[in-house]
Amino acid sequence: MPRKKETNEVVFDEASLNAEKVVPVTKNKVLENLEIIEKELNRQLEDIEGIGPVRLKKLYALGVYNIEGLLSQGEEWISRHLEISFSEARTIIERANSIHSNDNIFSTMYVSGKEYMDYRLRNIQYLTSGLKELDEILEKRGRGYESGVITEFYGAYGAGKTQVMMVACVMAQLPKNACCLTCGQTEHLDSDKCKTCGGTIWLGGGLSEFDKPCRVMYFDTENSYRPERLYEIICNREIIKTKPQTATQIKMQANKEPLNDQEFEKAMRFVDNVNVSRPRTSGLLISYVNNLESIINGDFCKICHKRQININLEPTHQNHPNLKKDIPVETHDFVRDEQVKLVIVDSLTGKFRKEFEGRGELSDRQTKMTSYIKVLENTAEIKNVVVLVTNQVQELLGVTMGDNIRPVGGHQIGHTLTHRIYLKKPQSVTKSKIDATLVDSPNMPKQTISMELGFKGIQPLSQ
Repeated sequence: MPRKKETNEVVFDEASLNAEKVVPVTKNKVLENLEIIEKELNRQLEDIEGIGPVRLKKLYALGVYNIEGLLSQGEEWISRHLEISFSEARTIIERANSIHSNDNIFSTMYVSGKEYMDYRLRNIQYLTSGLKELDEILEKRGRGYESGVITEFYGAYGAGKTQVMMVACVMAQLPKNACCLTCGQTEHLDSDKCKTCGGTIWLGGGLSEFDKPCRVMYFDTENSYRPERLYEIICNREIIKTKPQTATQIKMQANKEPLNDQEFEKAMRFVDNVNVSRPRTSGLLISYVNNLESIINGDFCKICHKRQININLEPTHQNHPNLKKDIPVETHDFVRDEQVKLVIVDSLTGKFRKEFEGRGELSDRQTKMTSYIKVLENTAEIKNVVVLVTNQVQELLGVTMGDNIRPVGGHQIGHTLTHRIYLKKPQSVTKSKIDATLVDSPNMPKQTISMELGFKGIQPLSQ
């Protein structure tokens, strides 16, 4: 038990920490804490002073349904769309920030360096890329992608950007901790196969719990995502049990097949957890990203993909407590979707390059592109999710020495993205070697590794 000093300060010794007994907590204290938590979780836009029914309806029509979405937009956007002064918009943002329920230490004006470091150690998550060498250039301990920021892969067509993204879709659904992917046991992990059931040993690095894969949100703007390719990566990486292969099949790196129907269903569960969106215009892409906060939270019905309330502030499902007569609603109950922990945009600038052509539209293109990337950046930080994006490239004229390939978007977008990786494809069309260069990162120095595009998506170079 804890020892008490005369000052009533509680000091724990080693014996007390290992003891099974705990300090009793009164029932009233528990109820009080639950009421506080419930009150914080139920904070809505209408709780902010200055947002009445008219402004609330406008925000809903613009895709802003919660406080986090409002904070992602900023004062200038609120001032323009709600037709209010900038000072009034700033006041609304300050009030929203003061009641922001997330564990965000930057809701205050400033914090100490130690507080910020403790916050990062406690909250920042990491996702393996599926390739050890790539993980090591991204993070000094080899943990891969960092949550809360945007990581960009840019390169010419055929450089493997989409393959990297699809491997990440699989990795995110795997457990955080080391275990057997079949039976979940966490002992005897010193070999490739589980000694109990023969399943694949996973060394950790995902974003999920065993047998509870998370959702992935994939914005496909270039029609390059293929679910059948994702299925092949799952089988070839032996995430599930697969049939034995002949020596010839192994040499040819033939695609592996599930061992039975049960293993096939496991593989398809990974495929099903990747939600794919195909915005056909830049305007739709901006609209979808504006709704990203709600998509991550699972605020859309899992069955019909509708919200609990529509833009007219009316309920959409029969189990809503404020349901009124003569309002058409869905016959099923509202079913909240699972949390999203990985967001992918493939590609970041493709739609804008196609729709805004010529130097005369360059300014308008940059304004719209910067605005939606700002929302993406704020959403990544507020929700603390891993965000991966791909980007197209352009050739700089007049560069005679060195590589003249640069990512699209210019300096404005470059300063928004935290980690930037350049994928350089080989000169020969018959080779699959890819050079990945970490161009910009606050954590690691510039360095290059080589990898190969193959039946596992991305993999080490063949010997």
